[in-house]
Amino acid sequence: MSQLAGQNLADEQSEVVDSAAIERDVLGKWIDLKNKAAGVKQDKTHAGMTELLDGELDALRSFCTIKISKMRQRLISKQANGGKSRKPQHGFTAKKLGTSDLNCIVPDRLMNRIRLKNARETVKQVTEAQIHESSVCPDCQKKEAELAKVTFLRQKKILMESALIQEKLEEQIYSRDVLTHIGEAVRSLPKPSEDPRNLWQRLKVQGKIEFGECLKSSASVEG
Repeated sequence: MSQLAGQNLADEQSEVVDSAAIERDVLGKWIDLKNKAAGVKQDKTHAGMTELLDGELDALRSFCTIKISKMRQRLISKQANGGKSRKPQHGFTAKKLGTSDLNCIVPDRLMNRIRLKNARETVKQVTEAQIHESSVCPDCQKKEAELAKVTFLRQKKILMESALIQEKLEEQIYSRDVLTHIGEAVRSLPKPSEDPRNLWQRLKVQGKIEFGECLKSSASVEG
């Protein structure tokens, strides 16, 4: 029994040492991060510590203590539920933290400093923000030049195709003389020796074809 009590006391002392070490480690890391963010060199660490002692260090210590207590309470509860927990010793009872213990009071000086820093950062961002002007932007000018080139080439292609079609039409029209057209018209006329029934059937088919072509051409013109 005495051996178990001695072991519990040793564990209790070990937890106290670990909690203090954790608190010191957290405070040290927080101070280092604050100094790095503010651009403070290593030789000014002592001045940063003195500045924090005015209220910020107390608030940070209180916050770390509450967090460590909550972690210890959660660990004890977990061990108790698992059936492996020892009887809580004096000073380490798993009592619930009250609402007042969880409320970490932040000094007004620290809050004012944070607000001032946020205001300065906002003003800095607004000042550094540049209005984009496409007339002086090299990328925008390059893009506009590319679009103008594409538009010019497209219009040039349309004009060349139109000129080529017109040239082919004129060549087709002027390459045939009047005699050629008369000969084609004579060849299309029926022969005297042709059977009238075959002639009539051929004229009906030809009329249907020409009528269909007229309908197509009129539809294309209206469209």
